Amino acid sequence: MTSDSIHLSNFMAIRKHDRVLDVGCNNGVLSLVAAQHTKNQVMGIDINSSAIDLAKSNAKLNSLDNLEFIHTRLQDTPDDVFDVLVCNPPYFKKERIMSVQQAHARFDLELTLEDLAIHSTRLLKDKGRLVIIIPVERFHDWLILAYEHKLTVKRCQFIHHDQDHSANTVLVETVKNGKGTMKVEAPIFNR
Repeated sequence: MTSDSIHLSNFMAIRKHDRVLDVGCNNGVLSLVAAQHTKNQVMGIDINSSAIDLAKSNAKLNSLDNLEFIHTRLQDTPDDVFDVLVCNPPYFKKERIMSVQQAHARFDLELTLEDLAIHSTRLLKDKGRLVIIIPVERFHDWLILAYEHKLTVKRCQFIHHDQDHSANTVLVETVKNGKGTMKVEAPIFNR
């Protein structure tokens, strides 16, 4: 489990009756954490069939039966209504990637932040939450996209390598058709 997954799993605050969609679920770790907090169905999706197989194995090993993993893209996910979408999206812009394999590992060429905003609006119920972790340099882009797609940023928490460095990533919770102000939580220092 990466530090990003640990931070995101602690930040997502899943409630007892939340229906959760884990976008780009990889090995299913965020889905597994969500399934331990809700009685409802948790769905994980990924474009990598090997990741889906691994996520299914992890669910079986953990004896969780409220999990479903599907090999699909977010754009192809049928209309449904979720309380929470959680996503650890790729970090790097296309020009910083060396190979196609690296691209699929570190930047899903099939899903942009704008796609995430568009499809979150489609799949979230009114007042539903999208919880993501992104690089700080993409935070401004996310604020604009969220506003354009009626997603209100309600909480954020900056993550620093240590106290001597600027933040490198930020946890963000947005709410579909949300109102009010944004809460900036105390920073996290990895060391």
